[in-house]
Amino acid sequence: MTAHKKNPELMSLKFALEVEEDWPPFAVESLPFTIGLAERYRLTKPPLFVKDLSVDDVIAVKKFDSDGNVVSWRHVARSKRTTIWILRLKQNNNIDQVLDELRKLGCNTVGLDQAGCYSIDVPEALEMEEIDAVLSSLEAERAAIAYPSMRHPE
Repeated sequence: MTAHKKNPELMSLKFALEVEEDWPPFAVESLPFTIGLAERYRLTKPPLFVKDLSVDDVIAVKKFDSDGNVVSWRHVARSKRTTIWILRLKQNNNIDQVLDELRKLGCNTVGLDQAGCYSIDVPEALEMEEIDAVLSSLEAERAAIAYPSMRHPE
């Protein structure tokens, strides 16, 4: 756990990741949370590698490893926001355009360009049909899409 200097209510939790066949490219993902009562943590940005986690989810950590990385956690409350991942498979010139369009609709995005990984936070008020229409412009052989935390009705 690392507290942020500018906002003492904001802190980073580091999550230990299971790496298989060199994926993900990192063994730990650091995510920003606000801290609440009784050591409850609310996620503020979408994760790139931690599954089943969306912005505004509240979690409780069950176990840290010897390095202080989260190895076990549980939901206290699940938000109604969806997390979508995009993985660049081949050079793709329209990922930036797709991300821009999603931000115009009201989504929040984070990315790690050198690894070709992008995460999209879809607020509850947005319709998945709008999001899927934008994502459909990505070519399947150039970009993979995953829904690691689907909270919108299907």
